[in-house]
Amino acid sequence: MYQSSETSKQAKTRSLSTKATLACALVTAAFLAACGGGGGGSTTKTTTTTTPPPAVVNKALWIANGTNVVEYIPSQLTPGASAAVPHVMNNSGSFGAPQGVTFDAAGNQWVIDGGTVIAGGTVAPGLRKFTPAQQAALGTMKTPVPDVSISSAAFKFPQQAVFDPAGNLWVSDNGANAVYVFTPAQLAATSGNVMPSITITSTPAFNGPLGIVFDANGNLFVANNGSTTIFEFLAAKLPKTPGTVSLTPDVTLSDNGKGSIQAPWALVFDAMGNLWSSNANPPNTVVEFGKANLVASGAPTPAVTLSPTTVNGNTTLSAPNGICFDNLGDLAAISANTPFGVPVFSHGQLATSGATVPSTLFVGPATTLNAPAGCNFGPVVN
Repeated sequence: MYQSSETSKQAKTRSLSTKATLACALVTAAFLAACGGGGGGSTTKTTTTTTPPPAVVNKALWIANGTNVVEYIPSQLTPGASAAVPHVMNNSGSFGAPQGVTFDAAGNQWVIDGGTVIAGGTVAPGLRKFTPAQQAALGTMKTPVPDVSISSAAFKFPQQAVFDPAGNLWVSDNGANAVYVFTPAQLAATSGNVMPSITITSTPAFNGPLGIVFDANGNLFVANNGSTTIFEFLAAKLPKTPGTVSLTPDVTLSDNGKGSIQAPWALVFDAMGNLWSSNANPPNTVVEFGKANLVASGAPTPAVTLSPTTVNGNTTLSAPNGICFDNLGDLAAISANTPFGVPVFSHGQLATSGATVPSTLFVGPATTLNAPAGCNFGPVVN
């Protein structure tokens, strides 16, 4: 008790000493200010508060559009419905049926082309690469020849793809029921027939694998468009050496009996780690599965469900295919059935379920949208 009392006294003494020193410092500062800081004249300090500019969309919306690829720039993503004409179009003669678009770390655009072989045509499926310079020239050169065009005997109908942090491109092939991996070295190769470094099948088997995405921990999610499931494969089990491997899903998300997963088409994560999926079959919704629902197999109820509604007589979500986020967390979706269109939901609209009227809606003949499929936000071509 004695030591505690002494400690208390010492603390009070130190506190008084500190207060005295601070008071002295304040008096000295006030004196110097009154005397002009020793500079021979008075001065007045002005404090300026700088308000940072509001955040804006800084990426363009790119859409794989059936026979070409189109771009909408940020200034076109304004509130309301319109039949806005795309800012630029890539009408490359190499295209058969563009299904998806993604970008590598250097800003090169990769178009996942399903080809026309299945439809009885003559364009082989493949991966088409367009450089930043080619993208920048689309205003005047609308039919560029791909810088690289990779075909593969393995391809049946590739549709979506995603890059991993190492620069490998993971491609989902709906027709082959497989996921293919191409290394950076393979992607840098000259055009031609390139066999995947890794071929992944699944047990139980993939059923029209389409949507494909990694979470922040490197776990791989694949949507089975031909059924009502989404598979998750843990990062530690993903193959890292060339070859063919069959993996068993570590987590399987299934339909909850109320249309939560119906022909899932695209997958994308938001900034909070929640998984968003589009249902290409009725009820034609875009749904969010909370992060907590992704750790074990089950049939979770979506945390948020965006349902179709009508704007000026146009259905907002009609067989939704591609979905993608911009830098502000706004979500664009692609209506792949008539009326072909692109609803864009603002970040604030994604917190609650309902038949939400999108902040922006592109729809109408002037959009030139014709069987649009996948989408992505990427570099702006001015």
